[in-house]
Amino acid sequence: MKTSGISVAITLAVMASACTTHIAPYKPKRRTFDAGDYAGPRVASGGSLYNGGGGLFEDDIANRVGDILIIRIDERDAASREGSTKLDKKDAATYGVPAAVGILARLQAKYPDVDPGQLFATESAMTFNGSGASTRKGQLTATLPVRVKKELGNGDLFVEGTKVVMVGNEEQHIYVSGIVRRRDIAEDNSVPSSRVADAEIEYTGRGDINDQQRRSWGSRLFAKAWPF
Repeated sequence: MKTSGISVAITLAVMASACTTHIAPYKPKRRTFDAGDYAGPRVASGGSLYNGGGGLFEDDIANRVGDILIIRIDERDAASREGSTKLDKKDAATYGVPAAVGILARLQAKYPDVDPGQLFATESAMTFNGSGASTRKGQLTATLPVRVKKELGNGDLFVEGTKVVMVGNEEQHIYVSGIVRRRDIAEDNSVPSSRVADAEIEYTGRGDINDQQRRSWGSRLFAKAWPF
């Protein structure tokens, strides 16, 4: 009986060690995806061997609503500006009293050090020196698949797409939209971001790191209200 009890205990320990546990209750993610608009299926016409596509010798690139296109983001922003200002101004004026004025003799008699030629004199000087410099640099490199959302009247394509990457407690978002010409699409179905017209490129994040880099609301409120 004693041996049987030990065997049961060992069996229960093995079964318990085989169970998967989590630090906290874990709920698997289930994504509800909205497919949006897509162009209809290609249909062969006129006895063609192909199903309405571009043909045997044309590249398989995005050209219809719903097709996927690769945007290669390579944005570099660099700007610098310097300015300096220097102002220097001096004014001087002297007003004398004619000798014909009778008061001049009595004034000199009472105040021998007075110079009649410089009885009234004004002088002003102003100097200003200012300088400033501004430098701004930025760079963003990424690859983002987007979808063709609309075909414009001239054949250009409006594309839009987003990517969400989450590592630990930090979440990164990349968003791209704009207008792409068919002629700018390369053979590998990609186009550089420098060729995207009316482009909107956003790279944002949220999480622990972003929270630490952001000033608290009380500090920002105090800075705005402080009058000095």
